[in-house]
Amino acid sequence: MFWGLLLALVLVLLPAGAGAAEIQRWDLRDGDGEPWGLVVFPQPDPAYAPGWRLRLTARTPAAALDHHEPLQLDDGFGRLWQLDNRSAELVAPGESPLPLHSAQFDLEGLQPRPSAVLPLHLKLVLADGEAELLLGPDQVAALSSLPAAPSNQS
Repeated sequence: MFWGLLLALVLVLLPAGAGAAEIQRWDLRDGDGEPWGLVVFPQPDPAYAPGWRLRLTARTPAAALDHHEPLQLDDGFGRLWQLDNRSAELVAPGESPLPLHSAQFDLEGLQPRPSAVLPLHLKLVLADGEAELLLGPDQVAALSSLPAAPSNQS
């Protein structure tokens, strides 16, 4: 009885997903004040290559995202990164259309990892222009400390 109670207590106190890759979400605004959602997560679908993904979702109906161009990042001190566009992963293989308001990118291109103390500037291609977002301390710290890519294979 004691061991069962102890095990139950440990499971309750253990953070959800401890040891597993955590999904992280933030609300942002672009340079024009338009709302965006940012999600960092491990690719869970075994139909696609494993690894960390960054998904941006426009919360404005007028914004249509490009599903081919990479996401560009810079730290303002000369370090530049390009993240490959993986928007095709937003739907099952062979399915379409892709969602107009979301685009997904492969965080494998974020090597070496950025400094945890410098803001990151993101430039995202839209169907009719660009959106620019600035990541703050919480988002930059999360990206700079991403562990090795998790496997999506069971």
